[in-house]
Amino acid sequence: ENVDATTLNDATQTHIELNPLLSNSSEYSPKIETKAHISNADTTTVYSSTFPRYSIPLTILDSVSKDEIKKEAEQRRQRRLRNGVIVKLNSASSVSDNGLLGRLIKNGMEILTTSTKAKLEKAYSGYPFHWAISRPKENCDPLLVDQDFETAVNFWRMAADISKQKVNENKRWYLALPGTTISVAQNLCDILNWYAGNIAKSNNRVDGAIIIDARLDTTYSNSLPVIEFAVEYQLHENQTITSYRQPTAKETEKRTKSWVQRLLVKFSICPFTKSEVKSGQGLGDLGVPVANILYRHSDASATNVCALMADTWEAISDMIAAGPSGKEGVSSILLSAPEFDDKFDLWSGPVFAMLEAGVGAIQAEEIIGIVCFHPKYETPDGQTFPGFGHMHSLPRLKKWYNQFRSSGELTDNEIAAGGAWMRRTPHAVINVLRAEQLEAAEGRRESGMLYERNIRILVGRDEGIGSERLEEELIREQSL
Repeated sequence: ENVDATTLNDATQTHIELNPLLSNSSEYSPKIETKAHISNADTTTVYSSTFPRYSIPLTILDSVSKDEIKKEAEQRRQRRLRNGVIVKLNSASSVSDNGLLGRLIKNGMEILTTSTKAKLEKAYSGYPFHWAISRPKENCDPLLVDQDFETAVNFWRMAADISKQKVNENKRWYLALPGTTISVAQNLCDILNWYAGNIAKSNNRVDGAIIIDARLDTTYSNSLPVIEFAVEYQLHENQTITSYRQPTAKETEKRTKSWVQRLLVKFSICPFTKSEVKSGQGLGDLGVPVANILYRHSDASATNVCALMADTWEAISDMIAAGPSGKEGVSSILLSAPEFDDKFDLWSGPVFAMLEAGVGAIQAEEIIGIVCFHPKYETPDGQTFPGFGHMHSLPRLKKWYNQFRSSGELTDNEIAAGGAWMRRTPHAVINVLRAEQLEAAEGRRESGMLYERNIRILVGRDEGIGSERLEEELIREQSL
């Protein structure tokens, strides 16, 4: 049965569909437009497609009751409200925890006694054994350094480091995670193990990737999470040598800033971004301050998606720790990963499924939304649910355009082109925004009218920029 993706999205993705660039995607083979255009979208290029919906089931441990899971979730939420990690707009919500928070902290301290630490280090003395640590952060409120976010950083960094080593199928690595719970640790293992199974069997197989398995090791502790990592195998390595130089962090930042200035600022595609260095403008009366855009770069390759996850969660943790306001405050992240520029199937599918599951694993839905951009972006055609952080489906964009249009009729492909060009960046980009900013933006704008306007500005027949010029500008930015 055909399903309009955004119909399903309403129930589960509201926090992501609040900005014209940050909503409901798939594979596009780039074609530089050299033929004469019949329309501003070019009928020789298809701008929409259907692609698989990846869903990662997260384990509910048999050893943990539903009441305990609810209690743990509420403890975490109350701690974050108290520390300011969760921000509620114009709300005086009580963060009284009826003693739950105090007990959670007390239990954490009890787990990390000197004797417990020494016991574990002795038990794992014959193996590579590491303690998760919080990275030092300057000019931030220590209360905003959330341990679950830091846990995600440590987990993925460990997996990434293992992926860089020479394959040794008999070797084991161990990581102790004192800053989180058994449930969170298990869910992080679920995500990594799902990726290992998916990448080995699907069309997104990447030659040379090292497949890692992760599991909870309760041999010596039932309360403090210890993860055992093991290399399962390595996919056959293609000996083709890459002959081009990957861009540096300085280059990707310059290119992405140029795109922000050209598309978001100059043409007001995002009404709440008025410069390439700050965003959140126009929402101050709703309690959202203007703050910095954090530009980050990942040199992770497609053979080491774990490194991309580590870089992303590190940036997110830094954003949360910086706070939403002040000189060092961060409103959003634009993280470029140029090694994925030619791997849109992998990027829009498994990578964003892992990010979606990661947000759920540490209960960060009230804190962040993550959005997909890519130089080969396409609009989802509505045949399937596109998943986390993608553009609205073609049926919805078409409905909005025809409802609010003030100029001529457009074909489905022209409308799809408008959606695609809102998401085409010089490099593969992960955009992270604060949930409260998304909430405020949704209340400030009329989605249908804004999308109609953006489509008309980008590809409208009478006044639109046109796909040919948009393609030329993107290629120019890729060479800056």
